[in-house]
Amino acid sequence: MESNEKKGRPILFSIMLGIVLTLLVVVASTVASIMELNDTGIMIAQGVAFFIMAVIVTVYMMKRDRSLEQFGFKKLDGRRERKALYYIPLLIIAWIQPLFGGFNLEISLTEVCIIVIFSLFVGYTEESVFRGIIKERLQIKGPVFYIVFSSIFFGILHMANAFNGEDILQTVSQVINAFLIGIILALLIELTQNIIPLIAFHFLYDALALMTNPDNVDKELLVVSILNILYLIYGVYLVYALMRKRKVTNTW
Repeated sequence: MESNEKKGRPILFSIMLGIVLTLLVVVASTVASIMELNDTGIMIAQGVAFFIMAVIVTVYMMKRDRSLEQFGFKKLDGRRERKALYYIPLLIIAWIQPLFGGFNLEISLTEVCIIVIFSLFVGYTEESVFRGIIKERLQIKGPVFYIVFSSIFFGILHMANAFNGEDILQTVSQVINAFLIGIILALLIELTQNIIPLIAFHFLYDALALMTNPDNVDKELLVVSILNILYLIYGVYLVYALMRKRKVTNTW
């Protein structure tokens, strides 16, 4: 059994899966830039890339488990979710950017629809990859390895945003933000074993961020500082909750 797992090369598989996703998005962004498309056009191109990857990961997961339960797609137990209340801070995090920056009132209804569809593809695909497939493949390495590896990898791959024409400071900020969110979401999937709320959060976070007024750059430092404080407090709480849970099973 152990030799079969080693032959599966879960770390290499995880790295290659993340690289494939990133390359698809980079190629889409590059083609859109060459065609001199506007921001909406670039988003549509990237959305196509995420849709293609969504199909690939869905086919892969269904071949492994048609119910998708081993990848965290489980029915929500209302009583269990209310008892834990683990997800409430996610709603606060998702609303921080529009709360301080305000909504962009210049975007059209068509652009809102594109943002919603794009965010759905991104949320489903990235969570299925990083909190679904990679978690399932790295489970033999233990939760600590998975949390650290997936979070660092999730952050590094967001350096691809540099291909979207964003400057170095914006890219570095997004990499750090992705790394911190990666830790939170990895802790949550280990704690709850349910990926559906994480997909919902990822969708909401991206959609609200894309609808936030981009002109309020003077508040960007404040928003980043508030988010980092929230990540720290939330992360400490989740680590404590997970350690309590693991204390019973002694699987750390």
